[in-house]
Amino acid sequence: MARKRTRLIYELTTAEQKSRFSTVLIVALNHAITLNQPIVYRNELCVRPGLFIHQYPDGKKLLIEQDADSFSERTVKVLS
Repeated sequence: MARKRTRLIYELTTAEQKSRFSTVLIVALNHAITLNQPIVYRNELCVRPGLFIHQYPDGKKLLIEQDADSFSERTVKVLS
C-alpha cells in the first residue's frame, strides 16, 4: 500500500498552517504550565529592548528587564 506523503509547511494553505501552528502551540503552552514555567512575551509595556512580560501559570505577571550581556533578570514591575 502506498504511503501518503506529508506536505511541507509551505505547501499548506494559510488555514492549514494556522491549524497546525495552533495545535503545536497548545501542546507547548500546556507543557510550560506543567513545568510551572512562565509564558514570555512582549507588549506595549516593553518600551525598550530587553523588557519582557513573564506570565506564570498561577496568574502572576511581571515586567522583567533582561541584561543582554549577562542574561541576568530583574523585576521592573509586578503587573498582577
